[in-house]
Amino acid sequence: MKKRLAALAPVILVLTACATTETATTTQQVGMAAIKIAINSKCVTELNNTPAWKTATQLMTAEQKQNIQTDICGCVSEKAPQNVTTVDLATAALDPAARATIVSNVVTKTIQSCVSEAVNK
Repeated sequence: MKKRLAALAPVILVLTACATTETATTTQQVGMAAIKIAINSKCVTELNNTPAWKTATQLMTAEQKQNIQTDICGCVSEKAPQNVTTVDLATAALDPAARATIVSNVVTKTIQSCVSEAVNK
C-alpha cells in the first residue's frame, strides 16, 4: 500500500500543479480583460480633462477627435501588459479598488508616449 502511495505522489503533485497553473492563468486573463476595459475608460477621461488635449482638439471635427482618441487609448491599452505584474492582474480581477489604483498608474505611465506616437503619425 505504501509503495502505491509513493508511486502516486508524483502524479498527484503534477496534476495539482497543472490545475493551479490553469487557475492562475485564468485569473490573470480575467484580470487583464478587466484592466484593459478600465484603462480605456480612464484614458478617455484623462484626455478629456487635460487642458492641452482640449486646446489641441478645438479645431478638429468630432470624427477626427474620436479617431485620435481611439488611437491613443488603444495604444495605452496595448502597452498595459508591460506595466502590470501578474500579482496586479490577479488583484485587479478580485478587488475593484485595487483595479482603480492599478489602472490609474498604468495610464499615467503610458499616456504621454502614446500621445507622442499618435501626434507623430
